[in-house]
Amino acid sequence: MDLPEARQRLNLIFDFYEALLTQRQREIFSMHYADDCSLAEIGTVLEITPQAVADILKRTTARLNKYDELLGLVEKHERQKAIISEIKLLTDEKEIIKLLENLLI
Repeated sequence: MDLPEARQRLNLIFDFYEALLTQRQREIFSMHYADDCSLAEIGTVLEITPQAVADILKRTTARLNKYDELLGLVEKHERQKAIISEIKLLTDEKEIIKLLENLLI
């Protein structure tokens, strides 16, 4: 998995499990992965060292991956997307497709 793909997957995992993180973990993860802030920038804003930011990101990422390993919501989401893509190839029923796509939201 290349870097942009890994980053995209982490953001997807975050979308599913962010409520299980502390406010601080959510804030730092979002600043780094969504807002593309460097460790130094985050450290300056939050008045902590870049190393502390790196440690929090490492623990948060490990926690998110563990949640997904246990609950499997990302894999389930990906399977549902694939099934909907297959259904789109089989039918022109736009209302049915729209209903199915709404399941993913």
